Amino acid sequence: MRSLVSALFLVLLVPAGRAQVLANQPFDTALSRARALEAGATATDLPHHVHYDLKLYNHKGKLTTGTWDIWRDPQHYIRADIVAGDFHYTHIEDLILKKQWRHFNTLMPLKVFDLRENYREPAYADSVFSSKQPRRYVRFQQIEGSPFECTNQILEIRVCFDPLAHVLAFAEMFNQTVTWEDWQPLGTHSVPRRFRIYDAGRVMVEAAGSADVVKTFPPDLFVIPPDQPDMGEPEDDGSTPHKLLQAGQAHLDLLYGNALVQVEVGPDGKVKKVNLVDADDDDIIHESERFAKHLTFAPQMKDGVPTPFDQYIYLHYQIPPQ
Repeated sequence: MRSLVSALFLVLLVPAGRAQVLANQPFDTALSRARALEAGATATDLPHHVHYDLKLYNHKGKLTTGTWDIWRDPQHYIRADIVAGDFHYTHIEDLILKKQWRHFNTLMPLKVFDLRENYREPAYADSVFSSKQPRRYVRFQQIEGSPFECTNQILEIRVCFDPLAHVLAFAEMFNQTVTWEDWQPLGTHSVPRRFRIYDAGRVMVEAAGSADVVKTFPPDLFVIPPDQPDMGEPEDDGSTPHKLLQAGQAHLDLLYGNALVQVEVGPDGKVKKVNLVDADDDDIIHESERFAKHLTFAPQMKDGVPTPFDQYIYLHYQIPPQ
């Protein structure tokens, strides 16, 4: 039986440096304004379709291509379809009935996990700068000759906005950089035509495409199949993960990224073998494997007898915000 544990965190407590307040705008204000300008942010947004062609590179540089389509009918429905190699994922959200339906067919690639985690906003960097005390600010800066509104750097983490359009421009998180480029107007909102994630200067994820206003959506586009139940989040494999009883201490450097591993667990709940599936950065592989090796799960019982099982785990490698 295969299942996944979602969002196991490797953590290290490191005191955050103090940011010098030179800004004329709090970070949370700048972020809220950027969120409000994104397509799909409000009920008054125009009905639209966004299409991206995907290029996803694993830690060995192997390319997987795919597509990502988003349809939004404001106040009514949202649908997203992601295809990456053999992986197919559909998410339909009924905004009226407050109901969602998710369906997928196989293991979600790690780079799709990265894409979904960072596309709307750099969640990890946001958590660092969104603390109420001390309050963080953005200020006008020239970076490589171009103007931006940026936070000060804290532990090599920084978020920058376009000073004219006020949308997200890029975020730096140690070894990784996320960029939102070439924003396309869509009514009073906008969509980035290109989204990329770099690790140590190498492109890991690239989504390039365009958006169009939709007058009439295809029939049945937002219809949830009545005979197929919601499968839940793909990182949970549509099942209840095995209960984790114990995790060892992580030893982290100033790095950021995710890893996907498969663990082979014995009848006693202890990990017997760790198989790396993918990682964002080569430098987090050893620690991710070591950390996974020392996990202990509740034994899986079958007919009253403890039995071995396999499990896939997405690991976050990050320093917790202070």
